[in-house]
Amino acid sequence: MFEAIRHSDGVTLRTLAKTFLGSGNNPAALLCLDHVFSSPLKLQDLPLVEAQASLSLYLDYTRLLNKVRRDESLSEGLNPQRLFGFQVLGRSRYLVPKHTILYEKLTNRSDPRGKSTAGYECGYGEIRRGIIEFISSRIDGRTKIQDDACHSVHGFAPCLRFLVQKKCSTQKGNGSCTFQHIQSEQLTMDWYHAQLRLILLQFQILDSARCDKLDVKRYAFAQSMRNT
Repeated sequence: MFEAIRHSDGVTLRTLAKTFLGSGNNPAALLCLDHVFSSPLKLQDLPLVEAQASLSLYLDYTRLLNKVRRDESLSEGLNPQRLFGFQVLGRSRYLVPKHTILYEKLTNRSDPRGKSTAGYECGYGEIRRGIIEFISSRIDGRTKIQDDACHSVHGFAPCLRFLVQKKCSTQKGNGSCTFQHIQSEQLTMDWYHAQLRLILLQFQILDSARCDKLDVKRYAFAQSMRNT
């Protein structure tokens, strides 16, 4: 896993994430997916079944993050402690080592008296708030990245010019067409149902991410009406 992370091997990380999810190793799956979804999905001209697989995996990612966000236990060996690498000192005291993402989150806003050469020491309430804020920020940021990727392909809608004329003017060097180039014989009931599944999947992701921004949901609704 760490070798795949070091080489930014997205294919291997996806495969490992699915394996970890199947075996119940959620921290390892979450670590893999966090690297997979650090950049926008490449959805242009991607077959709908592959787009659905990618978005389904992103939904798993947000659900895992939400699960950690809800976990109130910070005991040694449990998922929050394994993911963020803090040390349990006892009596509701915790040490967050330097050079960790949680250390940066806490020390950017906290009383510097908690700092030491070993890291940052704090109580239960403070470290819980830090974890919740970090995960919330992660979900918001990553969901915006992937939502923008879906916007860029116009909700996976087909290029009408390509369907009718069998060619697209953007192919002559006038830019890159952001609609899907598919053949008319591909517009089957299976294609239609795949479109519906993608639309519903996007709504599931927005709900899981607690994305209540009106412009995002209005866009998703408009695309669903446009493609049905």
